Amino acid sequence: MNNSCPICSTGDLDQLDIRDAVPILMNRLYSTALEGRAATRGALVLMGCRGCGFVWNAAFNSSLIVYDASYENDQTHSLAFSRHLRDRARDVVAAVPAGDLIDFLEVGCGQGRFIEEVALVAERRLRSVEGFDPAWRGAEGEGPTGGRIHTCYFDTQTAGRLLHAPNVVATRHTIEHVPDPVVFLSALREALGPDSHATVFIETPCVEWILGNAAMQDFFYEHCSLFTADALTEALRRSGFFDVAVDHVFGGQYLWARASTFGRQTTQEITSLKPRPLPKWARQQFTEKWRADLAERTKFGPVALWGAGAKGVNFSLMVDPHASMIDHVIDINPAKQGKYLPGSGVPVVSPLTAATRKASTIYVMNPNYLDEIRTIATNVGIAAEFVPIN
Repeated sequence: MNNSCPICSTGDLDQLDIRDAVPILMNRLYSTALEGRAATRGALVLMGCRGCGFVWNAAFNSSLIVYDASYENDQTHSLAFSRHLRDRARDVVAAVPAGDLIDFLEVGCGQGRFIEEVALVAERRLRSVEGFDPAWRGAEGEGPTGGRIHTCYFDTQTAGRLLHAPNVVATRHTIEHVPDPVVFLSALREALGPDSHATVFIETPCVEWILGNAAMQDFFYEHCSLFTADALTEALRRSGFFDVAVDHVFGGQYLWARASTFGRQTTQEITSLKPRPLPKWARQQFTEKWRADLAERTKFGPVALWGAGAKGVNFSLMVDPHASMIDHVIDINPAKQGKYLPGSGVPVVSPLTAATRKASTIYVMNPNYLDEIRTIATNVGIAAEFVPIN
């Protein structure tokens, strides 16, 4: 086990939590409840750095993880998330001086939804758009809006596939899946080449928001690296990026970092970290609170969750691991409907199907979607009390 922080190298660490067996992939759903309950598991040993605030899974085993076409993490069926995506696309386009053509690269592009947003915002300014992701389900070298997506990782060997040197790059919700973020960012910088003059954007969950809101369902196996703004800034600086600035977006849940591949920085900037005490782990209190609440609510009718993503998977495992109290999970992503959660095996249904199951209580996994969920529920005839988990 690493005795120093992978980001700032300090040895002042906290052990935040240990869990013996959690599903390794939260966004791979299963065709039967039995398959879901048999999902591959791994250990979660959460360590936290008192120097920069970085949190990581010290027991993470990358050999267990395979990201392929069966990985489903599309959140853009939500209007609220789509608005967030459009705002980030505007940031990307605005990073290129007005009048200049845009050559956009996305590392970890999934099924190309963010590429579509950038293309819509950039319009005729977009000269080239390319993505790299082994989970891409389309044909190699094809993609939306005339772009090209490559079914591989982006590195010095695959960078030669680019038609143009990118002047703006994004990698969204990828770095939290990487056990050594500095190596990942350094490889990205190297692959862009020594003559690169690109602006780079990174989006990733904010661990300060998770701890500050006691969002214990947000700690799970595949998110092996979680950042504070300080930790992300330091990781980018140590990887050869310059002029780093980090904002909080999506209601504070995500960090949105901007950096350059060129510029200058001083040694003082690289090493100036502020000590920060980390809040103590409260998973036991979280689990006991919601398990008792769930048991009470089942007395009055079926209880459901809204959201079959990682938050829903983790919440069901912590609070109702044998699926004895949670009746179903609702999700608006058609690719998840008719499937079963890993670990607990709870069934995933559409809002329309959920209306026939007549839940009396629905736990909302992410409060950012609460207003949107209420509107959808009203439209399909769901009458339930909505309880946000935060």
